[in-house]
Amino acid sequence: MSRPGLDLAVLATLLAVLGLGALAYGLRARSTVAWVGALLLATSALFVGQAVRLGRLPPQNPVPATPQSVRTGQRLYQQHCQVCHGPEGRGDGPAAATLRPRPADLRRTARFPDSLLFLRITEGLPGTAMPAFRDTLTEEERWHVVNYLRRLTE
Repeated sequence: MSRPGLDLAVLATLLAVLGLGALAYGLRARSTVAWVGALLLATSALFVGQAVRLGRLPPQNPVPATPQSVRTGQRLYQQHCQVCHGPEGRGDGPAAATLRPRPADLRRTARFPDSLLFLRITEGLPGTAMPAFRDTLTEEERWHVVNYLRRLTE
């Protein structure tokens, strides 16, 4: 499992243990703590799902960030992403004003591992206008976009 996936799995386990403890205590004491426990358990389930998805991805980008890859990523970004995220990735593209929540400022993605960026591009982001590109871009093209996004954060 990749490092980000492992980190999420550990977090999910801690939340699950805390949730089970709070749920057991809350049910015995007939307290609202039971609701806290149930919420922690539900949250841990979300983290488990994310950890499993991240665990299936390579820990590193398999496409070298060559100038050609970055140019390909830039072309794909301009074609598919710029309308929402803007030419510099600030989240200020022509469609941004109509979207709720607003598109992410991609210059702030430097702290995210490549595998998480790839996952977001592949699956989209539920609850936002960010679509999944799994059926639109090939796997290699999605990695090229990741390479280009890295240039936005430099």
